[in-house]
Amino acid sequence: MSKFSDANFRKQLSTIFIRLAEKIEQDEQFAKWIFEGINFSKRKNSQGKRAVQMEVKSVVSEAIPLPDIFAIFSTGGPEGLRDQLNTYEVEILIDIVLNNGLDPVRKVRKWKTKKKIITYIVDVISKQMSKGNTFLDKG
Repeated sequence: MSKFSDANFRKQLSTIFIRLAEKIEQDEQFAKWIFEGINFSKRKNSQGKRAVQMEVKSVVSEAIPLPDIFAIFSTGGPEGLRDQLNTYEVEILIDIVLNNGLDPVRKVRKWKTKKKIITYIVDVISKQMSKGNTFLDKG
């Protein structure tokens, strides 16, 4: 039996939300803290009705400054970039991919293995950085 089917639990939960709403109304700083990183956008759903979509930004990237992966690649090459990326956790690696626009399809967001994400980043950066080399004079 689910605890959500218990009326007493639902009442306690609703009391928490009421108190939270009151605190948000009374305290501007608390409200700012609660809604920081949440983007509300209005759009139409599949039935043509207006719906509010809530997108939560990653808090990880705000806490730790993300590295400039292009600069790391240009100084250390693919192995230097791979070594640097190995020092980060999976969540930060995903933030690096998303913040640098390396994954327009957003498939990397679902990946859980560090090695797979690092390989993807190094491959994409290698391809992007080699695009200008065809115009260099090879002497």
